[in-house]
Amino acid sequence: MPSIRNKDRSVYRERLKSVGLRHTLPRERILSYLDRKNVHPTPEELYQGLRKKGYSIGLSTVYLNLQVLREVGLIREFKDPKGVTRYDGYSKPHYHLACRACGRVEDVLASELPDFLEPVLPQVEEKTNWQVDEARVTFVGYCPRCKRGR
Repeated sequence: MPSIRNKDRSVYRERLKSVGLRHTLPRERILSYLDRKNVHPTPEELYQGLRKKGYSIGLSTVYLNLQVLREVGLIREFKDPKGVTRYDGYSKPHYHLACRACGRVEDVLASELPDFLEPVLPQVEEKTNWQVDEARVTFVGYCPRCKRGR
C-alpha cells in the first residue's frame, strides 16, 4: 500500500489540528490527493483516484470528509463551467482558468501574475463596508485545445 511521506503527514496533521479537527487517515489522504496543482476532482473522481492509489475508502467517507474539510476551510468547493461540483485543496495561492467548451479547470499560481487584487480589496471594503478575507478569481474562456477548434 502506498504511503504519504512523513514530512507531508506532519503538514496535514498540523492543518487538521489548526482547525480543530482530529487526524484520520481518510482526511489525510484526501488532503494529500487534493493538494496538487491542476487537481479538481468530483467526489467520484476523488474516490476512484484514492482507490487507484491502493487506499481502501468508501464513497460515503469521501463525501462526508469533503463536507467537513470544506466547512472548516481546508478545501474549496466550486462549480466548473459545465455546472459540475469539484473540489480544490491546492495550498499555494492560485487562480483558476476555466474552459467554457470542455469544462477543464487549471490553476495559475498567483506568483505568476501581477498582484492585481492588492489595490482592489481596500476599495471593495471602503465602498461596501465589508471586511474581505479572501478573493476567488476564475478566468473563463477557452483552453488551448478548444480554442483551436473554434
